[in-house]
Formats: sequence, C-alpha cells, structure tokens
Amino acid sequence: MYCGSNKTALQSQRQIARAMMALIQEKPYAQITVSELCRAAGISRQTFYTLFTSRENVVVFTLQAQYCDSPEIALPGEGERGGALEWLCRAYSEYILKNRRLIKLLVDNRIDHLLYDSFFEAMDSCDCFMAQADSCVRSYAASFYAGGIACVARRYAQEGCTTTADELRALLETLLTGRLL
Repeated sequence: MYCGSNKTALQSQRQIARAMMALIQEKPYAQITVSELCRAAGISRQTFYTLFTSRENVVVFTLQAQYCDSPEIALPGEGERGGALEWLCRAYSEYILKNRRLIKLLVDNRIDHLLYDSFFEAMDSCDCFMAQADSCVRSYAASFYAGGIACVARRYAQEGCTTTADELRALLETLLTGRLL
C-alpha cells in the first residue's frame, strides 16, 4: 500500500476507498473486480496497482485511514481509575459501537479477518502497548487481544449490533481476563 505524501496519490487512494465502500454496499465483496473498482473510482488499473496490492489492501486502508482502527492505546494517566486492560476494552468497545455498520459489512462479506489484522497492527506498532514487555511477548499479547476483540466485534455484528458500549466493555474485560474459566 502506498504510504508516501504525494497529494495526487493520496487523493486517488481516497477515491478508490470510497468506490470500494460504495460497491460493497451494492454487491458482495467477492464479486467486485479490480477493473470494476477502477471504473467506479475513475482511475486506471496501473494507478490502482501503484497504490494498492489487492482489493483486501483497499479494505485495510479504509480501516486504518478512514475508520481509525487505532484508538489511542495510551495507559490511563496517574490517578485515573482503572488499568490498561480496562482502558483498552473501553476504547475498543466504543470503536465497535461507532463503526458497527462497517463491521457488519465486513462480517457479511466474510472479510472480518481484516479487522483482526488491523487491530493487531495497531497494537503491535504502538509504543505504549505493553511497553515494558519484550517484543516477542508484546506481539503474542497484541495477537491475543486483537483476536479476542475482533471475535467479539464479529459476534456483535452477527447478533444484530444491539449491545451497548458498556455491555461490550464489560464483556471484553470478563473474557480477556479469563474470569469465566
């Protein structure tokens, strides 16, 4: 995926992302071709492949750039109530609720694994996520938490998106701490 600063390229990326979101609301993701996406975005295939490697890459871009899949994973400040896990659960439950339409779209099109990938990347690349742990442990933890949160988001979409942010937060905390075992 293109990560430079060329304004024309960045504008083209946004056009492609908007076209993908419009198309995926009209028809199943599996039926959307790169050619169709290029026509809808008003760009050439060459431009598409200069900016993205695949259709999945467009969805990942959309998650990262337009839906901000990376809530600030900062630890609570001195004297604030709760710990890092509580904060993480609160931030992601709010994200899930705020982006429920997109998550439902991903689940319905069987590409919700991209949500996991996005969550993992956000956590694994954040310097403040488990800053004291060695990089191997951090990656395993990011994978574990991203998987748990993505699975809860998937179930939330499958159940009709009716749970409140507080209920989601409490559920995430209970599951991720292992209190049910």
